[in-house]
Amino acid sequence: MRSRATPLKSDVLPKSLSIGHSLLGVGLAWLILGMVIMPAGVSFNPGRAYQTSLVVLLYLPALFVSFSFGARAWRELWPQPLFRVFLVLLAWALLSLAWTQGAHPSSEVGRLASVLIFVVGWHAYAEDDARRISQLLLGAGLAVAACAAYYCISFIFVPMDDGRIIGQGTIATANYAAALMGVVALWLSQLELADRRWSVARYVGIAALLLFVGLTHTRGVWLALAVTIVAMPLWQPGRAHRWLAVVLALLAAAMLLRPTALLTERGTSLRPELFTQALHLIAQHPFRGLGQGAPITLMVNGAAYTHTHNLLTQVTVELGLPGLLLTVALWLMIAWQGWRHRRSLQGRVVLAIWVYASIVLQFDMPQMLDSPRPAWLLIWLPMALVLGMTCSDRLKSANSLH
Repeated sequence: MRSRATPLKSDVLPKSLSIGHSLLGVGLAWLILGMVIMPAGVSFNPGRAYQTSLVVLLYLPALFVSFSFGARAWRELWPQPLFRVFLVLLAWALLSLAWTQGAHPSSEVGRLASVLIFVVGWHAYAEDDARRISQLLLGAGLAVAACAAYYCISFIFVPMDDGRIIGQGTIATANYAAALMGVVALWLSQLELADRRWSVARYVGIAALLLFVGLTHTRGVWLALAVTIVAMPLWQPGRAHRWLAVVLALLAAAMLLRPTALLTERGTSLRPELFTQALHLIAQHPFRGLGQGAPITLMVNGAAYTHTHNLLTQVTVELGLPGLLLTVALWLMIAWQGWRHRRSLQGRVVLAIWVYASIVLQFDMPQMLDSPRPAWLLIWLPMALVLGMTCSDRLKSANSLH
C-alpha cells in the first residue's frame, strides 16, 4: 500500500483526474500568456474573455484536482506556516469588506478566491517536480518572448508617441509590460536545459525580452534587473555569472557617474509625492485601513491617481497595519525558504523573482489581491513555488520515519 505521505504522480492518476491535471497545466501557462495578448478593460483590468477562459482552463480544473483524493493538496498545504499566514491575510482582506466603500464587494470576494485558487492550483499541478516546473516555465516563457519580439518589431515600424513600447491587454502600459517581460527573462535564465536547441531558444528569448524592457524606458525595472543580476552569483555559482555581475556593476556605476537624459528627463515620476499622499490616507485609518478594493484618489500636481504606485503603502491604505505586517511576514518567509533551497531550480527562481520584485513593487503594480495581472508573477508565483518546496521537505521527512 502506498504511503499517504507519498505525492501522487500524473502517470498513476485515474483518467478523469489525469485530464484535469493536464488541463490545469494548460491553464497555468495560459494565465501567463493571456496577460500579454488578451484584451483588457479599464485600468488594464483583465477582460471578460480572458477571465472566462481562466474559469474553464484554470479555476475549475484547479478546484477539481486540488479536492481529489480527499483534498490531498489542501491537506499538504495546511500545516505550512507560510500558507497559514497567506490564509490569514486573505481572511483579513475578506473581513475588511465589512467597512470598505467599494462599489462591488462581491467582485472583491471573487478576486480573493482567484488568488487562492491559483496558489493551490499551482501546487496541485507542480508537486515540486523540477522537470514539470521547468517545462511549464520554459513553454510559457518562450511564448511570452515571441510576443515581446512581435511587439518590438511593431514598435520599430509604428512607434508610440512618447517613445516607450507597450504591449496589449494587462501590459498596455510601459511599466506593467516591462515588469512582466523582466520577470520572464529572469526565470528563463535560471532554468537548467540539457538540450542545446532549447538552451539556444531560451537565450534568444531572453534577448527579445530584454530588448523589450530596454525600449520601455522603465527605470525601476532596469534597476531591479541590474540588482538581481549583480546578486545572482550568491545562488547561481559559475564564472559566467560572476563576470556578468562585475560588468553590469561597472556599467551601472558609469551611468550613475554620468547620468544621461534617459535617466533624468522624467525626474522622480511623482513617486515621492504619491508616497506622501498615501501616508496621509494611512494616518486617517491606520489600523483597519479603507478596506479591500476601496476606491482612492491621490491628487498630485492637479492629476488624480487611483493607487499609490507602491505595494507596501497600497496594502496599508486598504488593509491597515495588520495587512502590512502580514504582507511583510509573508515576503520574508518566501525569501528565507528560497535561500534554504538555493541549490535547486525552484529556489533559484524564487530568489531571482524575490530580489527583482522587492524593487519593482516599490514603484508600481501594487495590486496584490486583485484579478490576474503581472503582479501575480512577482508575488504569488514565488510563493507557490516555496509552498511546493516546503511541502516536499515535509513529505521527505515523513517518509524517512516510515
